Amino acid sequence: MLTIVVLGGFGLVLLVTACIVLDVLAGLRRDEIPSGTEEKTAGQVIRVRGPVRGQLDGGVPTEYTEVTVEYCTRRGEGPFEVSRRLPVGSRITYAKGDRVIVSYDVRSPRRARIAGRVSHWPQLGPRNSDPVPQP
Repeated sequence: MLTIVVLGGFGLVLLVTACIVLDVLAGLRRDEIPSGTEEKTAGQVIRVRGPVRGQLDGGVPTEYTEVTVEYCTRRGEGPFEVSRRLPVGSRITYAKGDRVIVSYDVRSPRRARIAGRVSHWPQLGPRNSDPVPQP
């Protein structure tokens, strides 16, 4: 009888531990952006502010330049804005009017990040198919 109680208690502890571990792992997976839910589009720098004395995203106090980009999704939603803080000594520089690539999450709430500068994309926002020349 005592053996059954001890094994049952031990089994219950293992079950609770397994549930906690699975819940933690599910939370970690939920924070990642699953493949197929991120798209890229073109955006345009609308504001460059700085140098500003403050903290970067990691909490490190420094001087930074804040770049704000306006973009529309490929489905025509928007315009949305996304900002990025760059250290003053960074080799990456942006000017107002620069074209940039913006990666965004298609799910709501929409999270976006500036992926880099580009000069060859023909249009901002949703893409329309090019007209086919008629013979």
